[in-house]
Amino acid sequence: MKKTLIALLLCVLSLNSGAQTNFSDGAGMYAGLLNDLKKSLFDNPRYNKTVVLDGKERRMFVSWIRDHIHTMKAYKYWEKDMASYLEFFLQRQTSSGMYYDYWESYKDHNVGQLFFTNCFDRQFYFVDVNQQLFFFRMPIEADLEYLLVEGVYTYWQTSGDTAFVEKWLPVLVKGLKYLMTDPLRWSKEYLLVKRPYSIDTWDFTSQPDGMTGVESLLYHIGNDEKTPKGIMHGDNSGMYQACKQLSDLFKVTGKENEAREWNLQAELFRNRLNTLCWNGKYYAHFIPIDPVPSHIKTDPIHALSLSNTYDMNRGAPTREMAASIINAYREVEKKTSSESVAAWFGIYPPIEPHFGRYKTGVYMNGAVLPLVGGELTKAAFQNGEEEFAVEQLKKLELIMNRNNRVLPGCVNTDGTAQEEAIPNEWGQAAFVSALVEGLAGVVDKNILFREVEISPRWIFADVNQVTVNVGYGNEGGQVTYTYSFDPVSKKIGISTKGSFGKAILRIPLPSQFRLAAMTVDGKKVVPSVEYVNSSRYITTLLKGSNHQITVILKL
Repeated sequence: MKKTLIALLLCVLSLNSGAQTNFSDGAGMYAGLLNDLKKSLFDNPRYNKTVVLDGKERRMFVSWIRDHIHTMKAYKYWEKDMASYLEFFLQRQTSSGMYYDYWESYKDHNVGQLFFTNCFDRQFYFVDVNQQLFFFRMPIEADLEYLLVEGVYTYWQTSGDTAFVEKWLPVLVKGLKYLMTDPLRWSKEYLLVKRPYSIDTWDFTSQPDGMTGVESLLYHIGNDEKTPKGIMHGDNSGMYQACKQLSDLFKVTGKENEAREWNLQAELFRNRLNTLCWNGKYYAHFIPIDPVPSHIKTDPIHALSLSNTYDMNRGAPTREMAASIINAYREVEKKTSSESVAAWFGIYPPIEPHFGRYKTGVYMNGAVLPLVGGELTKAAFQNGEEEFAVEQLKKLELIMNRNNRVLPGCVNTDGTAQEEAIPNEWGQAAFVSALVEGLAGVVDKNILFREVEISPRWIFADVNQVTVNVGYGNEGGQVTYTYSFDPVSKKIGISTKGSFGKAILRIPLPSQFRLAAMTVDGKKVVPSVEYVNSSRYITTLLKGSNHQITVILKL
């Protein structure tokens, strides 16, 4: 009997381990959103599962490494193993510095499945005969090398594993230098990463009508000299972020000279990107190096493409530029509100009459993409557009209600799921990040929540009482705060605890309110005022984690 009780206790502990991140019931709809998104992320057996590769069990969120990395921004709050799948791809870097993006088993299948790889140049695929696996890289894609930096950085932030960083730093550097030197990837004219013409970061272009067979496939995937090429802004905001992250990783390993070098590279990327790709309102979809072919009916300079949302969250635009991008989405929302549930389009306007086999409104060519919605919502919260961000969360709620509380990867304008879809986890993860870092406002500024930013934005969501717990799945570090707002007395109360040694507390002030008084642990303080575009925040530094804060507002 005693052994049975112990076993049951261990089972309960196992189920609850890594469950640190949650909102209390007081958050209402927003607690439901976070819970349902988490459930969807962990209940999809198609992707999220343990696989045995190279004789080792590995946690795979999505089989494509790019998608896996994009979803780490959510899985990190509950999942313990954040490194093993990254390592699987890092250790297969080619001699040139390139990574493969996908693997597939051909065990017990017709070897003819390998035909697809035979249409690639030899540099873009590898067959592991011993394990009966093949790996490939779509030639058109220019994102993997900077995304692997993001993946390692995310793992380091959740673990503090400096030994892992030191082991893989040379590989990460080699990857970025591949992007910055390879003739397929690098524009010597603009000193920016280039790619064949695609819809933003996606993996295909639109071949001319009448082109068939292998020739059509080669053109489609960018493995043809005739495929037009140019600069896509998202690749270069990705390079900006990767260089900044690489600088931080060198710094924690004690290599100050390398840290300074990569920080300089980051600023150079940012300057060149913002000079070349900014069209006055947002980042142009594509800056052609080769003329855009006549069969692609588009204006690449004035098309709003999805990486604009990534650009903001990577920190590439200025505050003013970020506000302009958000306003561009607001304008698209006004134009399309009568016909679409949300303005989270892969590209707007869509490319007519089709892009490849995708007609307008289908897949990347103008479908509603939750990954865009999640990134946009997070950026809006963090760039002074809190009310707009809350509106996007309400659209999320509507879409999830229309899909049995599961957020699809690709959505029709009426909010129902499209048959043509990307992995659901991508959009689900983006919205988890928007809820945790945006609405709840908990941002790790170092590692393991040792230094944090806390910006509770619940007042914009009409939430008056909530407890927020944020931690990583490896149980390393924790932030907990309770927030209350009394609309009658106009009093905000915040209590904090956790493992952090320092926190910047940022409390937003809606436009109708002014600060009357503020105390921290019973002592009056005079906070700083921070302006984030049209929003105001009162800010104060908290040393240690256990505090009681009171804020009195007045009209």
